[in-house]
Amino acid sequence: MAFTESSTPFNGLSGPTCRHVIELLLRQVRGRPADWQDVIDTAWGEGLSCLLYKYLKDTNGQMPLKDGCRGGFETRPYKYLEELRRGYLSTLIQNKYYFRELVRCLKAIDVPVILLKGAALLPVVYNDLGARSLVDFDILIQHKDLPEVTRCLVEQGYEQCGVSGPCVNRVCFKKRGEYVLPIEVHWHIDNATLPNLEKVSLERMWQTALPVEIEGHPSLIFAPHHQLLHLSVHALRHTYDRLILLYDMHLVIEHYRESLDWERLVKEAREFGLSRPVYYGLYLTRLFLNTNIPEHVMNQLRPLSLGLEERAFVYLVNRGIRRPGLQGLVHFAMCRGELKKMRFLWRIFFPPRDILAEVAAVDGTEVGVAHYFKAISWRLQCMWRLMGANGGG
Repeated sequence: MAFTESSTPFNGLSGPTCRHVIELLLRQVRGRPADWQDVIDTAWGEGLSCLLYKYLKDTNGQMPLKDGCRGGFETRPYKYLEELRRGYLSTLIQNKYYFRELVRCLKAIDVPVILLKGAALLPVVYNDLGARSLVDFDILIQHKDLPEVTRCLVEQGYEQCGVSGPCVNRVCFKKRGEYVLPIEVHWHIDNATLPNLEKVSLERMWQTALPVEIEGHPSLIFAPHHQLLHLSVHALRHTYDRLILLYDMHLVIEHYRESLDWERLVKEAREFGLSRPVYYGLYLTRLFLNTNIPEHVMNQLRPLSLGLEERAFVYLVNRGIRRPGLQGLVHFAMCRGELKKMRFLWRIFFPPRDILAEVAAVDGTEVGVAHYFKAISWRLQCMWRLMGANGGG
């Protein structure tokens, strides 16, 4: 399957691009009468409700939208604006509290830490703690520091717990007796069972990390090109299941427009074996949000051809199917040669014992048949859901 710009991989999603979040939401309900409740529900589902509120507030609600009952236009949706306002203020208050708790933990952790995803984006790129909801805080450490970080978080009242889903390079900590966000501690940017993991130079990412202050406490975030690289990998891991994942990338590009090193992004995406995840992330970001991405960057990252696995991935995404496990089709296609493909499948179903131990939050000697059965069961469930999506639409 030839892969060119004139015949894009996501033909089912092609069409006029959108600059504003509200316009993006309107696209989601095109082809049928839409009222404001449709848009509000879509915004909540896609993680964009706070951004929609800010957009409507800035424009005084002046966005004509066809009313499904009267067939006219409703230009001042005050009732829905109030609903969004309450959601925004609630998110702002909660996030301020959550970030104070995060800083308290960071002060106790006496090792270098890089803030990831929402923890890095909200205070720096969004510059508004109410603009985006959070489900956890993600931080990156060096693997050798995991025992020390674990000790510090336990002293702060957290307990280590296993993580659900596929085996990844992370452990999760939840606080006992108090509702605060879990802290996910990572020591790599990608799944431990995926191909090309050893190609990713974490040392280089640490060396180029930028200093930042969070609530007055010094910390680190990725350099702009590494932010995009990581966010692309993260968005693919979640199969673009919420549009906020693409909006994060859009905002990073807009915020670092003058300092973003595109050539370095292309070079390291190739060296790290991540050119496909980066290409798909940039492509969809540009498609939905009209993000200004240099054409030569897209040309350098674009795959020359698509195999059967990626064609299946594109087919499902075109049908609006964004389910766990779908990203495995892309990673499988990234394996060159039958031996690497077989090794990939083996690691997917039978992860290394040390990885299972870290994920399940147990000692390596405690890993047994039950842990492998759980890992295999999760993957079979993903495959079954994907087959159902393919067959049932």
